[in-house]
Amino acid sequence: MNYLSISPRLAPVADGSPRKRPRSAAAACLLTASALLLTGCGSGSSTGSATSASSGSSGSAADAQPDAGAYPVTIASKFGSATLKKQPTRVVALGWSDQDAALALGVRPVAVVKTEDSFEHGVGPWDQAALGSSRPEVLDTTDGYPVEKIAALHPDLILAVQSGLTSADYAKLSKIAPTVGYTKDRVAYGTPWQEQTRLIGKALGRGKEAEQAVTKVTDELKQDASTYPNLKGKTFIYAYPMPSTGSIVLYDDERTNLLKSVGMTLDPVVSKAKKLNTFAHRISSERTDELTSDALLVWYNTAKDQRQLESDATFSALPAVKNKAYAGMDRTEAQATSAPSVLSIPWVMKRLLPSLNAGLK
Repeated sequence: MNYLSISPRLAPVADGSPRKRPRSAAAACLLTASALLLTGCGSGSSTGSATSASSGSSGSAADAQPDAGAYPVTIASKFGSATLKKQPTRVVALGWSDQDAALALGVRPVAVVKTEDSFEHGVGPWDQAALGSSRPEVLDTTDGYPVEKIAALHPDLILAVQSGLTSADYAKLSKIAPTVGYTKDRVAYGTPWQEQTRLIGKALGRGKEAEQAVTKVTDELKQDASTYPNLKGKTFIYAYPMPSTGSIVLYDDERTNLLKSVGMTLDPVVSKAKKLNTFAHRISSERTDELTSDALLVWYNTAKDQRQLESDATFSALPAVKNKAYAGMDRTEAQATSAPSVLSIPWVMKRLLPSLNAGLK
């Protein structure tokens, strides 16, 4: 999939539009050209088998008892309310990382949306252990949510919390099954991972487990801040180069909030750059020398883009690059941070923080 159709948070922002609509993971990548700003999403036909996903059930959704008094429950979201009278057993996860939260709570969706071509069975490496032998249907949403395919899966719950859901999408999906989207005070693809986990936990009748999962990751982030003290108070920039437009996108969203949670500070150059949308800014590549933050994280859509930027003399002379407080991320790492979840956060922080901390001495 191409990020200009990809995930909103991953995709770059070419046109400045913020998140993409669920036009696929691509939509997730949404940003049209902007989509690349987020990260890359995969494209192509869907793969996987709904029936092989725990023989048609959402895995342990039906294997464990819900919290006492969990049902019936009504969950309000931006476009309407979903009422569940009992514990769902066939869950379709349409949000960019909604499957992460479900899997963390022991529920294996019968279907997920395609985000990266490289993701085995449609989920990131941080999900594989929880996915086990389940094989969910992988839905290509490049041209919108495949309503007929979703209906054919006979879901009793549709999750679209971290998504680009629209009122039109909701109207169609809610006729198939109770649909839980993002809340009215959030924008597409803009739900914090804590809220995402709690909403999904409520829908799955596992509110207590969801709270425990949030607490666990929060405590781990606090421990990270203690384990890597050089991060405290250091400025950082999270960027994405767009060679085709001669610009560099600078983020200010959930991915940067993640780094703030371990004590880092977003460099002021970000807010001073041209605003593209609700979560990204942009500067010309000619102003690369202004990226003088203590640490620098850059995600690349292709290896070619990475070689091109890293071979640039101005880029090589940046303080963070010279001091080795620079992290060049591939699309998988970008996905893990762009739509952070209770499963992706521990995975990606272990990959990023040790080297950043060492470079910030």
